[in-house]
Amino acid sequence: MLKYIENMTMEIFNSSNQLAKRALIVLLILFSVCSLKLCAEDVTPAQAQVSREKFVAESKKNVGAPYALGAVGPEKFNCSGLIYYCARESIGVQLPRTSRALYSYCKIVPDSKKEVGDLLFFKTNSSAPITHVGIYIGNNQFISAISDGPNSGVIISSLNQDYWKPKYVGCGQFLKSGKAKDTTEKAEVKEAKAEKSDKAEKTSTGPKKVAYKGSSYYDPDVSPLEALTFDVAAFCNWSLLSPKEFMLRWRGLDLQTNVRYSKWVLEPGFGLSFRYNHGLDVFQIPILFSATVNDYFRFYAGPVITFGNAKMVSTDDPIEPSVFPGILGLSFSTPSFNIADSKVQFVQDVSYTVYNDKDNSALPFIESVSAGLVLFTGIRVTLGMGAFLGK
Repeated sequence: MLKYIENMTMEIFNSSNQLAKRALIVLLILFSVCSLKLCAEDVTPAQAQVSREKFVAESKKNVGAPYALGAVGPEKFNCSGLIYYCARESIGVQLPRTSRALYSYCKIVPDSKKEVGDLLFFKTNSSAPITHVGIYIGNNQFISAISDGPNSGVIISSLNQDYWKPKYVGCGQFLKSGKAKDTTEKAEVKEAKAEKSDKAEKTSTGPKKVAYKGSSYYDPDVSPLEALTFDVAAFCNWSLLSPKEFMLRWRGLDLQTNVRYSKWVLEPGFGLSFRYNHGLDVFQIPILFSATVNDYFRFYAGPVITFGNAKMVSTDDPIEPSVFPGILGLSFSTPSFNIADSKVQFVQDVSYTVYNDKDNSALPFIESVSAGLVLFTGIRVTLGMGAFLGK
């Protein structure tokens, strides 16, 4: 079976080198470009203002819709679900799904810079730093989905109301400003004074900005089932070192699956990897226990089940795969782009798999690194359980 897989793979990759190297170069270029700024656009203030108006107009269409926990429309909403739905439907922007993740995602600005289409954040109870979000529509008014009270559902409220005033945390922008820049020195001085005054007021009377850490799927308020997030990734594997030389070397293919629990800030996960390790001439199944820190970083470790007789890179000397300790790895991802309800990212993993000498003694350092240190370059697709439940 292994020989059959190897023969097919060798045909596809033309003696394991030229096409594989070209594919790796393309993936690395894509990863580098996306890491700098994915889908960056130079938007003029006029274009930004049009987007803001469309976003607000969509939110006004939904005034009167009922509230439902975790709902993202089109008939029912929770507070962050309303933001998510209106941004996606009106301007094609897919935002994070929770109020806390939105707070982290947005650029927090002083009230003096607040514009129609910005997001307003609130702390309505002591359970979390950010618990509610609304859409600013001008004249100190905002639209949001309210869970209880005499006027539940999607309603228009005012920042001047006694209920909202002490609970207001701040204003966030996910769209570029719709105002043309005022370049006069007088305007800049006035703006700086207003920002300083606003900061002083926040420090003395309101909650401080919270440095939130977590992925855009993190939501402590959803049910355990809705908190499940799935992803699958396909990788081309490579390394740069062998016992004899330093060179780019194709190491095989990898299909990685993972499910994580997004109800906690540090999201624990479990996954399986199905790896054809061409460099060592074996097929492996790493069992991965992971922790997702945010949308861009994950670490993992676990045992590795190996099928076949492993051989050292370039020398073909026999070596012994270790089951446990097996693999340690770090995963770095670019910002995502969206396809339907899924998020797609370019991913760069760095992993080390443990191998021993045939007598199970430790390999020399160079041999150990040559066999175990592998880089994985590929694409990951992520989908939350809400997409399966229609929420």
